Amino acid sequence: MTLSAIVVAFVNFKGGVGKTANAVNIGAFLATYHKRKVLIVDLDAQSNASLWLMKPDDWRRHTKGLRRSVYQIFHDKIVGTKLFDFRRAVVRGVPRREFPLIANLDLLPSVVEMIKIEDQIHQVKNLSAFTALHQALKPCRDLYDYIFLDCPPNLYSVSKNALVAADYCVVPYIPDYLSLSGFEILVEMVQEFCKRMGGYFTSRKRPEIAAFIINHFAVQRNVFETGVNEFEMALNQIRPSGKIHPKAVCLKPYVRFNVHVAESTNEHLPIFLHKPKSIGAMDYADLTQNFIHHFEGIQ
Repeated sequence: MTLSAIVVAFVNFKGGVGKTANAVNIGAFLATYHKRKVLIVDLDAQSNASLWLMKPDDWRRHTKGLRRSVYQIFHDKIVGTKLFDFRRAVVRGVPRREFPLIANLDLLPSVVEMIKIEDQIHQVKNLSAFTALHQALKPCRDLYDYIFLDCPPNLYSVSKNALVAADYCVVPYIPDYLSLSGFEILVEMVQEFCKRMGGYFTSRKRPEIAAFIINHFAVQRNVFETGVNEFEMALNQIRPSGKIHPKAVCLKPYVRFNVHVAESTNEHLPIFLHKPKSIGAMDYADLTQNFIHHFEGIQ
């Protein structure tokens, strides 16, 4: 599809807004039904994407010693080694049983030790501390159509590495007052950091927030309808400022709350393999179609 992967960071400094669910399920739909080659990079110490797509024993076995995980990327940067080997670290065809269930979907897993990185990476006393992920993923960009970066729920050093590595950002969003009050702060923080790193974008475009995804939508709750309307108004007001991509949109459909999506994590399966006829599977099928149309249209 592309000569080089479209790298998308799923970012929000709030937890529980659907970052991992969006990355895993859109990635799985892209790989299965649209024949895109997709890599999911789990950057969160909670390792939710890894444990969604791998059984715990397999995950522990694969990441034992930490070298076959994203941790090694950052540890190399901190101590000056070059031990990370993408070919050994990547898990090809996830989820797996006796064989890969989705051949086009790969995973670069995280580990709980990633929680140490935020303290340790400050040993790197210059802006290159934020380029470790970009440099590590460079050799594999031509192998994929999409690389999804599942960020931790903050905008600290690891998430900033994701911003530098990304072409675009997607902001998962739950339509309530507290989320709306933090939305403009998030946009400002992303823009300010990318400006600060401007010297690293001389040969490519600076990453921009290009899409928003509404999660946990409940039609019967008026507060959600109001929240979405207020969010759309805020988006229209901020778009002309240049702080987000000029074609940034709130992707449709809104992902409705569905218990089967939560259940699918325990089965270590994306929603369409767990409950293919659920509203969660239907929403993600339509959302993925619009995701492709949007991101391949703004290239």
